[in-house]
Amino acid sequence: MLLQHLITYCRVVETGGFARAGALVGLSQPAVTRQIAALEAELGTPLLDRASRQLHVTPAGELVYQRARRIAQAVAALKEEVADLAHADRGRVALGTVTTVGLRLLPPILAAYKAKFPRVQVQVKAGRTQETINRLLEGEIELAILPTPVSHPRLRTIPLLEDPVVLVCSPSRRAELPDPLPLEKLGEIDLISFQAPSRFRTFVDAMLEQHGVYPNVTMEFDSHEAVTLMVEAGFGCALVPASAVERELILGSLVRVEVEGLPHMARTTCLAIRHPNLEWNPAAEHLYQMIIDHFGRGE
Repeated sequence: MLLQHLITYCRVVETGGFARAGALVGLSQPAVTRQIAALEAELGTPLLDRASRQLHVTPAGELVYQRARRIAQAVAALKEEVADLAHADRGRVALGTVTTVGLRLLPPILAAYKAKFPRVQVQVKAGRTQETINRLLEGEIELAILPTPVSHPRLRTIPLLEDPVVLVCSPSRRAELPDPLPLEKLGEIDLISFQAPSRFRTFVDAMLEQHGVYPNVTMEFDSHEAVTLMVEAGFGCALVPASAVERELILGSLVRVEVEGLPHMARTTCLAIRHPNLEWNPAAEHLYQMIIDHFGRGE
C-alpha cells in the first residue's frame, strides 16, 4: 500500500471525480483510476460504488477515507517537524527535571527562552531522579536538570550550582531551641524528612552518621513541599536543600537554625545531556546554552 494511493483516494472522495482529483495531485485520469484499483485490490474490497454517474463511497470506503486522512495529516506534520529541526526559532525541545529543582530554578530560564524563541514548543517532564535519567537515556528528553551529578557512560553532566542542606523550623519552634544548636542535640529534636529510600535521604543520613548523629525522624513525606508545609505548621525541624525553602526563608514562614559543628552538606545541581548527543537540534542547543549562561557556567 502506497501513501500516494491513500492521498489520491482522499482527493477522489473529496472532489467526487477522478478527473478533478487527478488535477489536484498532478495525475491523469487513467493514472488515478489505476491507483484506486490498486488500493481496492490491496484491501480486497470496493471503496467506491461506480454503478451511477455520481461516485458513492462504500462503508469500507468511508472507513478507509477517515484513516487515510489521518495518515496524510500525520505525514505532513512529520515533514514539518523534520524541517523545523534545522531552525532554532521553531520545532520542539523536551526538558526533564526533578520536581523540586524544576519548580525553583526553571521558571525564569523558561520565560527568557520563550521570549526569545516564542515559536519553539517547550515540553517539561518532571519526576524523580531515576525516572528523569531514564527519560534522558531513552531519548524522551534532550536535557535534564538533576539535583546531583550522575556517573554514566552515556551521560555528560555539567555542574550548575551548589545547593547546601540547611536545618529549618518555624519561628515559634526556633524560640524553643538553643542558639546555636549543638550538634549532639540534633539527634534529639523531632525531624520531618524526605522519605527513605531516596537519594537525598541516603545522602543526609550518611553524612550525619559519620559524625555520630542519628536523626529522630517523626514524619516523612515523598516531596520537599510536603516537608516544608509540616515544618511551617510547627511539627518539627527539617534538613532540606536551601533552594527548596528559599521563598519561605525570605517570607519568614521558616527560619534557619545554625548547628554548631554540623558538617558542610551540599548537593550539586547539574545539567545532564546524552553523550555523544547524536540527535541534537538547534532548539535544544539554544536552551542548553541559555541554562549554562544563566548559571555562569560558560564553556
